Amino acid sequence: MKVVLKITYDGTNFSGWQKQPGKRTIQKEIENAIEKVVGHPVEIFASGRTDAGVHALCQVAHFETEAKINLRTLAASINAFLPEDIRILSCAEVEENFDARFSCKKKTYIYKFYACRFELPLKLGRELRVNDYVDVSKMQEALKYLIGKHDFKSFVARKSGKTDFTREIYEAKINKKSDFEYEFEITGNGFLYNMVRIIFGTLLLIGYGKWPVSRFKEIIDGQKRELSGRTMPAYALYLKNVDYLGEID
Repeated sequence: MKVVLKITYDGTNFSGWQKQPGKRTIQKEIENAIEKVVGHPVEIFASGRTDAGVHALCQVAHFETEAKINLRTLAASINAFLPEDIRILSCAEVEENFDARFSCKKKTYIYKFYACRFELPLKLGRELRVNDYVDVSKMQEALKYLIGKHDFKSFVARKSGKTDFTREIYEAKINKKSDFEYEFEITGNGFLYNMVRIIFGTLLLIGYGKWPVSRFKEIIDGQKRELSGRTMPAYALYLKNVDYLGEID
């Protein structure tokens, strides 16, 4: 049986998704919990690897088992062995050809920020504070240059190890949540290492008036990391959703 999981987690105290020797990772915690339920070692495969400190509202992963399991109670059974900063939202059986990574059609990330003169205690470690004079409308205007298929070499960490930097962005917008709270939301067919965080760091320089809106297109066309802004902190980044051709319950 191949089982798909929908997962939410707080990435604050993890060294990212992928298991690493001697480090606390989301993948390893979930594999350990599943093993206790099904009675044998398993390996889970996610839609993609989130970096250290990045959160997920809904990550998707799959694993295989020959054990007889009750899918209706599986999520609760796994959660009983998980730490409080990870939860399985749902479990379902999927076709043999389903792959959480390769069957994925698009992903959506959000980067949470608020414009205020002071750090707000309830947002520490969850959202980025930006200066209250930031011009969000200019940031929004620059997003038009992201839409479509581009080489995003200007927005990837130098140590990514990738040779193909082409990705397609379907939608990019800034949602206003209150008078001073915002979410930068971006949907694409895939993302490079640190890509969303570097894009937001570049947008912020435009919002502060340090660069004109047109500079954003020049940075994309330039295809050099040194042209773009700095990599913003991981704690404000959330994997919001992963989409597939068919529904997975």
